[in-house]
Amino acid sequence: MNSQVIALTAGEPAGIGPELLVMLAAQAETFPAQLVAVADPELLVSRAQLLGLPLTLHEVSPGDPLPPVRNGHLAVWPVASVVPSEPGVIDARNGDHVLAMLDVAIAACQAGHASAMVTAPLSKAAVIEAGHVALRAIPNTCVMCVASRKWS
Repeated sequence: MNSQVIALTAGEPAGIGPELLVMLAAQAETFPAQLVAVADPELLVSRAQLLGLPLTLHEVSPGDPLPPVRNGHLAVWPVASVVPSEPGVIDARNGDHVLAMLDVAIAACQAGHASAMVTAPLSKAAVIEAGHVALRAIPNTCVMCVASRKWS
């Protein structure tokens, strides 16, 4: 297991998660672990354009060698959105996409390709509206955090 890899899911596509991943990529060299996004690459590129930040994505699969860490670059385990997303406009049709990102990150942790996962905020209502009764249970083999806004 590479104990230096953290899988970061984008959370709700219409939420702050995609922007957070782009901003983290801009500072990638400052982190003690390698960050791998679990997200829709097209969504990340569109959010980088909205933010005016440079972003080079490196699409890989869990278990593939990861590119060297460089600011403005981000490895991504791609999970395509169901429908395009607009910031702030939640679409329940992407509920399956949110769960698919969790599934990829969980499987990567269980297989030893990541030692932890972090998920950006997600819309439980959108997941339920998409026809799911609950979110995924996170196995004990995964260390998971939910990114949240720091209130000061």
